[in-house]
Amino acid sequence: ADVHVLLGSRDVKRGEQACTEILQGLPGDAKDRLQVIEIDVSSDESVKKAASTVADKQLYGIVNNAGIGFSPDIQTTLNTNYFGPRRVNDAFSTMMQRPGGRIVNVASASGPYYMMKCKDAKLKQCLKEPNKYISGGIAELDTIAKTLASSPSNSGDAYGISKALLNAYTALHGKEEESKLIINSVTPGFIQTDITAGMGATKSPSEGAIPPVWALMSNELEKLPSGRFYGSDCVRSPLHEYRDPGEPAYDGP
Repeated sequence: ADVHVLLGSRDVKRGEQACTEILQGLPGDAKDRLQVIEIDVSSDESVKKAASTVADKQLYGIVNNAGIGFSPDIQTTLNTNYFGPRRVNDAFSTMMQRPGGRIVNVASASGPYYMMKCKDAKLKQCLKEPNKYISGGIAELDTIAKTLASSPSNSGDAYGISKALLNAYTALHGKEEESKLIINSVTPGFIQTDITAGMGATKSPSEGAIPPVWALMSNELEKLPSGRFYGSDCVRSPLHEYRDPGEPAYDGP
């Protein structure tokens, strides 16, 4: 009852509609704890403007859930799915509770699937163990992302690339903010959304909310290293290969 949620939406009307639907299943006083803010994560200006509207607040957590699916333009996909969370985390960083605040980046199994078929050994090495092989940190990862975005030949793998980059960013950001913020990424599973329409997804959005909410609120993460990737079963998973829900936790680097 003490949680206040800022629901970001680039379309305010759709955001307000989502709030109405959410509130239908909650107690009456919940309406005072749910607020829509206009934000388009693909736009520097929009993100900065959104941050300025809540600059007087302290934030416990950020959940980066905004994303696009199968755009034919890799630049558009990476601008939203990779640079979007980058923008949001940077813009809202000064408002975060330190220590103890949390950031959850919503990734996808498409990241590890891309890594499994990636033929660029150096790139695969960097995205598998970013804290070991990306010595320049997040700035170097941004350069890698821009290089990948500049090649139209990568367009067919755009979504998977964007999520592999997001996982690598999570690892680097987690190390950078170690002992200050708890930062992890999760895959929600194959969820019925606008992105997956007609593709056979069977899990409901409410089921998909379980992993990010767990990453945002679970006490057990206070005792674990930050910057990890968790599967839809809330179990640690590798960045470079797919782990089925129910399989043992990944225990590598």
